[in-house]
Amino acid sequence: MTRPDRGQTRQTGGIMKLPYADVEFDAKGAFVHREQLDELEKLLTDKSPTDVIVVSHGWNNTAGQARALYEKLVDSIVAVRPRVAGAKERRFVVVGVLWPSIQWAEEENSGAGAGVDDDVAVLEAEIALRVEDPKIRAELIALAPTLETSSAAQEEFVALLRKTLPSSTKGEDKAGFDALKKAPAAEVIDAARGGTESDAAPAVAGGAASIDPAGLAPLDGDGGGAGFFDSIVGAARNLVNVSTYYTMKERAGVVGKKGVAPLLDRIHADARSARIHLVGHSFGGRAVTAAALATSAPIASLSLLQAAYSHFGMAKDWDGSGKSGMFADVPAKVDGPVIITYTRNDKAVGMAYPIASRLARQIGVALGDANDPYGGIGRNGALKTPGGVAATLLDVGGTYDFTAHDVWSLNADAFVSGHSDVTGKQVGYAVLSAVMST
Repeated sequence: MTRPDRGQTRQTGGIMKLPYADVEFDAKGAFVHREQLDELEKLLTDKSPTDVIVVSHGWNNTAGQARALYEKLVDSIVAVRPRVAGAKERRFVVVGVLWPSIQWAEEENSGAGAGVDDDVAVLEAEIALRVEDPKIRAELIALAPTLETSSAAQEEFVALLRKTLPSSTKGEDKAGFDALKKAPAAEVIDAARGGTESDAAPAVAGGAASIDPAGLAPLDGDGGGAGFFDSIVGAARNLVNVSTYYTMKERAGVVGKKGVAPLLDRIHADARSARIHLVGHSFGGRAVTAAALATSAPIASLSLLQAAYSHFGMAKDWDGSGKSGMFADVPAKVDGPVIITYTRNDKAVGMAYPIASRLARQIGVALGDANDPYGGIGRNGALKTPGGVAATLLDVGGTYDFTAHDVWSLNADAFVSGHSDVTGKQVGYAVLSAVMST
């Protein structure tokens, strides 16, 4: 892995405009290159930062794609720095977290083919990208051509996908996961198909989830769930996506708790006076939130950019029976604000939450929106959350009144065009404003 020199600032050629260090984790949250910790320690000693910004990518990332996202976000933060009071006097170090998220197909190549053979080819290509176990991957690809005509092949396909799932899951989508794990294969496949117009249409409108697995079988133009989306092969593609969703959900939590949290403890030990700020995109939002919950280091601010977890993740009594979200204790642990970008424009969303809703038999016209228990925080903001503030993502120069421990859900419809559009100046300005509020 090639890394920029410590503290180098970018003029040209892809080097960060702020002092930067990589830290890479494996799927179990272990450090991959322990020498990176020595490099980070030296960088912190050399730069004596007032603020350390730790940022994590989500899925659909290679290490190069993750760094490109970090560079663009840092570019925007540097560009707006003169517009945020006091920011020019702060000394920043950026730490880029790298973890093995599963690679997804490019969005422009993800649509349905012109016929069954083409559709099967798309499914086979996506299995090759998304299923990590080589034996299961080969067996799924071998089954793909027979799925439309063989119920036995369909049952075997579901059984193989179940082998890729975590043993269990926690949280507000557990009922859907349990059904995916145990329900009859025919029921699982039916849940992954288009369903009725009333329950499928909201996903097209931008509901469902705040995740961005390009390569989902699309609905037709009127939201009716026709064609490829309603086919068995289309359902199989969606099941590959939702299975990967649960794998990434678990992995992001493990990396956050067992990897990023100890990293934050080390940063605090090496730079005792520096404020630590967490920024996470997509499932990286889950990773940094899990880290904030697990670390003993003080966290100054938390920025969640189109984060991929439940909109009840930080809620109290989200279902009326006293249950709290998995991350309900996080806001109290953050010394400054928690900010969340969310938008209806996050339309390239996975079928994870709608399929979970269907599997849990919670089908209705509200699929994915604020009334759906399976909605995503990057789609609807933080719901039923103490200290929650509903606000708007402002243009550069706007005034935020961020306060300690509050959770600000920033409607980003005006400035965020989709799930991965999180590196613009308005987003950088909101992140830097949260940083400077502490």
